[in-house]
Amino acid sequence: MVVPYWDLEVQQSMSARKISLLFTALASIAAASPAVASAWNYACKGALPVFDDSTTIIFNRELLLLLHKVWLKGTLRELALRDPAGDVVAIAKATDINSGLAPTMVFTRLDRPEQKLTLTEKSSKTISDVRQRAGAAPRSEQTTSYKKVYQYVSDFGYMGPFDIKMDCVSYELSAPLR
Repeated sequence: MVVPYWDLEVQQSMSARKISLLFTALASIAAASPAVASAWNYACKGALPVFDDSTTIIFNRELLLLLHKVWLKGTLRELALRDPAGDVVAIAKATDINSGLAPTMVFTRLDRPEQKLTLTEKSSKTISDVRQRAGAAPRSEQTTSYKKVYQYVSDFGYMGPFDIKMDCVSYELSAPLR
């Protein structure tokens, strides 16, 4: 089958957009700005119990990613050489970035905001809660780790409902105390 030249450009453009969105999402999950007066973030990761747990779900207070587990394995070189366009299942944004690890969290797809994914907490166990002085400035930081189970329901990606076991962390850095 012969594919028209313009169709190849559209496919390459879509692939480039997906790659750009993926790396933007990963960067926002991985990086927190150290120059802020105070900071607060949380993140969770787990595996969807479909297709032999082959899809990973990762979210923080801003974004949610559904990725094939192949992204978490292999070397950095393999990651650089792989075309991620087919590996990304979905990228979504939180509808409320200030809710914290709330009992119910809703995410909407970036490219189709009418589609949503809802996570409802079914159980939570605190694994550790560490409070300490942060650096030389009179500040404090708190890092809390949890094991959580969420009910997953979505009208994109995998429909559900099903339960997901997740490892979560919440991080807070206070503003300098006076």
